[in-house]
Amino acid sequence: MYIDQRNQSDSIILDCCGRFDESDHNRFMEVIEKLYSQGYNHVVVNLTSLYFLDPKVISLLHFAHEYFQTNTASLSLVSPLSAVRNELNMANIPESIPTYHTIYDALHRPHIAKPKEVSLEAANA
Repeated sequence: MYIDQRNQSDSIILDCCGRFDESDHNRFMEVIEKLYSQGYNHVVVNLTSLYFLDPKVISLLHFAHEYFQTNTASLSLVSPLSAVRNELNMANIPESIPTYHTIYDALHRPHIAKPKEVSLEAANA
């Protein structure tokens, strides 16, 4: 996988291209640790240019998200409807990591990624 970084507003965007599989684990974590140590408050992992997401790296995405949350920072994902998005959905990623269709949404409309809340009355029905 190829990773490119760019700044947008007060966030940094990681554009990930190609295949994201186990062999990319170390490189991805190096980038995440570097951004964390530099004090970024919001990292957007742009997966729109991936054509393959190995299910074995799903736990890596969870770890990166939790890593940023420990410093009251955030990590979110961008992935349009595709095989990659389907892989994220099968692993219930959007339930735990904010996931968006576009970078614009991730940067300017964070409220749309939150899972729907179920009221107590609806849950008991």
